[in-house]
Amino acid sequence: MLREPVVLYLFSGSGNTHAVAGRVVKTLLEEGIAAQLRPLERSDPGYTIPAGTVGLAFPVALFSTYPFVWEFAENLAPGRGKGIFMVDTLAGFSGGVVGPMKRVVSARGYHPVGAVEIRMPSNYARTEQEGPKDDRLRRRGLKKAAAFARNLVAGRTSWRSIPLLPELIKRLGRSPQGRAWAALRGKYPLSVDVEKCARCGLCAEVCPVSNITMEAFPRFGEGCLFCQRCVSLCPREAIGVKGRPFVPYRGSPRREMLELAGVSLDYYQY
Repeated sequence: MLREPVVLYLFSGSGNTHAVAGRVVKTLLEEGIAAQLRPLERSDPGYTIPAGTVGLAFPVALFSTYPFVWEFAENLAPGRGKGIFMVDTLAGFSGGVVGPMKRVVSARGYHPVGAVEIRMPSNYARTEQEGPKDDRLRRRGLKKAAAFARNLVAGRTSWRSIPLLPELIKRLGRSPQGRAWAALRGKYPLSVDVEKCARCGLCAEVCPVSNITMEAFPRFGEGCLFCQRCVSLCPREAIGVKGRPFVPYRGSPRREMLELAGVSLDYYQY
């Protein structure tokens, strides 16, 4: 039985995880369980006292997840047996997150009650606009999220793990300055189309790792984790990879993503 309230901490780059986490919370509320969403990157992991049950929702990245998500989990307040569950979204394979995350939260004193991985449309290196296949993936993903929430309430979920290999995969991207992330930055460096850029500064506001600074135009540092938030939310679609015909993807309404990122809705005018 879930202890109330359920507080689901989420990070979402382009909106897939936001949509899935929102459906989990919506279903819990429909089942009579008090539940709420909170932005992971703007929350204090050391303060989970208000939560009866903790949830973590995040995208898969580098077959694992982002370093700041691991940091959040590793610094959760002592659980003292409190229930916890996780939801991740992915377009392909993870391998380095479900088991390692279970071990991390267990070490913090939490009781893992369930985990689910939900396939959603790819938000990375897309060369085609959204189409019927994306719609089908979203519908199936949201249906799976709702079913997971109902199973949580009924106590029919589990959080499995296998040793060794997932831990090795996790290490691949655990450090934001590691070789794997550096290789991605070298292969897919973000750039700004100055002809399109409105110089509104939204990209710098929404970056979860403060990697973007505003000068005459946005300048990208050496800490990009390719969450796609700046690409997805740019009102002029001015951010991309130079010389690559990639198109932005948005899995949740732009207004909701701005609210999640904690920025002024004045940016909505651009």
